[in-house]
Amino acid sequence: MLFVYPALAWAFALVSLPVLIHLINMMRHRRVKWAAMDFLLQSHRRMKHWVMLRQLLLLLTRMAAIALIVAMLAGLITTQSWSSMIGDRVTHHLILLDDTFSMRERLGGNTAFESATKTANRIIENLANQDRPQRISVVFYSDILRGDADAKAPNLEARMRVDMDSTSITKLQEILANTSPTEQTIPLAEVLQRAGEIVTEFDQSEVAQVYIVSDFREKDWGSEATLRDPISRIEQRAIELNWINCARLPQDNLAITDVSIGNGTVVAGIPTIVKVSVRNFGQQTAIDVPVNIELFGSSSGVADISQAGNALQRLYDQLPITFDEIPPGDQVTRQTQIIFPAEGSSVLSFRLPEDPLPLDNLRFATTRVESTIPVLIVDGDPKLTNAFYLQSVFNPGPNVSTGISPTTTSSSFLTTAELKDLAKFETVFIIDPPMLDERIITTLKQYVEAGGGIVWYCGPGSNELGLAELSKANLLPTTLQGPAELSQNTPDGPPDFDPGDNPVFKVFAGEKNPFLRRLVVGNYFPVVPEFNTEKPENVRVLGSLRNGDPLVLEHGLGRGKVVTFLTSLGPQWNSWATNPSFIVAILELRNYASNAKNSESTFPVGSPISVTVPTSDYRSDVQFYSPGATRLPTDRSERLEMEPVAGTLDGSAELGGVDSVTGRFLTGQAGVYEAWLTKLDGSNEVRRYSLAPEITESDLLSMNETNLRQLYPSVTFNYVAADAWQYDNAAQQGTNWQTILLVLVIGALLLEQVLAFYASYHPVAPGASAA
Repeated sequence: MLFVYPALAWAFALVSLPVLIHLINMMRHRRVKWAAMDFLLQSHRRMKHWVMLRQLLLLLTRMAAIALIVAMLAGLITTQSWSSMIGDRVTHHLILLDDTFSMRERLGGNTAFESATKTANRIIENLANQDRPQRISVVFYSDILRGDADAKAPNLEARMRVDMDSTSITKLQEILANTSPTEQTIPLAEVLQRAGEIVTEFDQSEVAQVYIVSDFREKDWGSEATLRDPISRIEQRAIELNWINCARLPQDNLAITDVSIGNGTVVAGIPTIVKVSVRNFGQQTAIDVPVNIELFGSSSGVADISQAGNALQRLYDQLPITFDEIPPGDQVTRQTQIIFPAEGSSVLSFRLPEDPLPLDNLRFATTRVESTIPVLIVDGDPKLTNAFYLQSVFNPGPNVSTGISPTTTSSSFLTTAELKDLAKFETVFIIDPPMLDERIITTLKQYVEAGGGIVWYCGPGSNELGLAELSKANLLPTTLQGPAELSQNTPDGPPDFDPGDNPVFKVFAGEKNPFLRRLVVGNYFPVVPEFNTEKPENVRVLGSLRNGDPLVLEHGLGRGKVVTFLTSLGPQWNSWATNPSFIVAILELRNYASNAKNSESTFPVGSPISVTVPTSDYRSDVQFYSPGATRLPTDRSERLEMEPVAGTLDGSAELGGVDSVTGRFLTGQAGVYEAWLTKLDGSNEVRRYSLAPEITESDLLSMNETNLRQLYPSVTFNYVAADAWQYDNAAQQGTNWQTILLVLVIGALLLEQVLAFYASYHPVAPGASAA
């Protein structure tokens, strides 16, 4: 028998108070001579045993009431020593340790995770000092990410069903000391579901107690409907739930949430737009926030495998982007221009000033830089009359470079072209398409389905029967009618062309844009009437005429894209080629029509990294490197063999999952990863990928005890902050009787009132008959 407040146990001396009062009252009795004494003595002899019993019961009830009140105030806790005669029951303690990314939050000199491990160590140390049998299991949230492969969890055997011997305790504490939080997001509902399964698997003879040591972020615990069932399952088996909060008051936190490089292929020596987004997860407006930018790569553009694993060469530091103001809860995007000096794989790093959560202050973006962008221009006119307009945009002169390398040819090129010939070009522009045979149409279709982009200009030189064949092959978005003339416009009428809202025609933005009014359309190919009611889902109208007819259409085909202009490229049917907006729109169109990735290979931490190459050009093995201390790829990782890709001549290797020996996540760290490939000619190629943590973990808003109890009113749990956690030896050694004692006190006081009524004298009221 133990007490939470032993000092109050001295109050048990008050139990003798009713006896003292009774004795004092006995001393105050006076003798009174009375004539009817004989009758009273006779009645006393007849009733004295019953009177004494009632008075004794009343006295004992008053003593018991005082004892119960003292026991309740002192915090009576009974151990199981009374049941030791039939054998001790083992108390099995399950600690759920939150090791998600948000536990990296800095709290003064420590992180939230360090506070969690210290709390877990205090629990372990106190359990080791208990006389009764104890057992402990420690489960990390990240164990859930391994799915059913629990055996892959590092040191799992040393963390589960640990008895309180010194060797096991020392090993468990070493594991906690050497564990770091992950950089991944872990679904809380799945963690609690697994915890329910674990406690259900405890021996029936064991008493289960569960500790959730976490930062209790609102993003996780704010969904009561999702967590209700898993928590209920834990409650069914555990006699006590302890929720230990490792977070403190909310801290302001900024995070880089997104980075984008260019709108398409990045070309060496050409300015590239880079956009950076920063979100304010704090409660205060952030002022004058700088984002520092660094460029890493190779100044020569040559991939040398002898440099694999070495620190990447820092090419230069870009002037920082400054965010003047970021309101609370808002995300702000800024942009800058960066010139990549050489072709090859490059890495940009973006860094915010230090704050409570450092990991989301650093983000990488990788990009493949090309020397030029190859574009094919096919003109249906043998004289290449219309191709001149595109040629002049892509290659304006020796002193100006767009980074685009156009190849101009007539339609006769298509008669002999094979897929490998077209695959050299990111985008193919076909002006006034002639009648194309089935082989050419099949080749063009394969080109688009493989990821290429085609832009059609259907002008007066187009073969109408050929257009019908292209429509049947799905290389045009719909069937076209014969050429039509747009009705003449009035001076105050709307512009001939409505550009809609898309990136291709953003040059026309603005209500009074002068370029739009100067664009005049005379003739075009109208679509069939049923197009408006039966338009396929993959077809999009990019621009239309003032009469509502579509003029520019886009549709997807496989992994590629087709953009169709239902009017001429040259000035035969419209004035666009002579409009100042033409140059800007054509450059944007090339980016839009091309499905070439701007090598923005940024994925969430934990995502697999897949490399696919044609087996006819590359060796079958690939060497991966993972991020080191600087988050750049300096640590040698896995060497994998390519696996054949069904239905193709490609091979593929994938880095991901869990290492079968160490149990670590192969892509569980934010930063830059490398895949080194060797071609059959002996040359090397490196591909780089960046992994970033899920941005939801950057929201550090946590829930306090009031919030949790309001959200989970049906759950009985003990709540305490990690810094204030004190292991309660008494509470953990037995059962707390506070509630039961309160009920007993109320019952004892009611019983005392009943006994006092029957033990006292009550004169008969006037007019009432005597019993």
